[in-house]
Amino acid sequence: MSERQLTPFEHILLGLICLGPSSGYDLKRIFAVTPMGIYQPSSGALYPALRRLELKGLVQAQALTGQVGESARRRRVYEATQVGLAVHRQWLRTPVEAATASRDLGLHLMRFVMMEQLFPPEEVVRFLQSLADALEAVVGQLEKYAAVADVGSRHPALALDHGLAVHRASLRWAERTIATLSADLTSR
Repeated sequence: MSERQLTPFEHILLGLICLGPSSGYDLKRIFAVTPMGIYQPSSGALYPALRRLELKGLVQAQALTGQVGESARRRRVYEATQVGLAVHRQWLRTPVEAATASRDLGLHLMRFVMMEQLFPPEEVVRFLQSLADALEAVVGQLEKYAAVADVGSRHPALALDHGLAVHRASLRWAERTIATLSADLTSR
């Protein structure tokens, strides 16, 4: 397998394929009709990314022939390999760091979503705690900056206020979600 790390788009593609075998068309539809489309760099990026995942040994494709009367085009269905599943699980388990909490918040939430079918709730709670810790660090840094910074004019101050509001809201969500999942654990 190549040493080059996967892009966020490749990680999400691999994650979708780990959920179940999918054709390129199936994946294209998911990106077209769900919020996951924000991770697709361009409409032409899907098939080259699938080929890269295949070359790395993370997915394998089976060519299915159509039924009588269907198009002669062969449909390729991609499945995760054992190596692909291991790489995907490793990515999901990566703790969130304060340096990535803000920049990759949507990606961290996508990882959270993909964990549900693969990991026990205790492991998901640990991941969410790493997210909450990272968000708390970001909020702390922004609050410190806001307390001492002379931003000079109104718009930068308002933008800083927005950043604080967004990160505080994300932190509250993480804390509520941890509490909900933890309550589910104790009621089992």
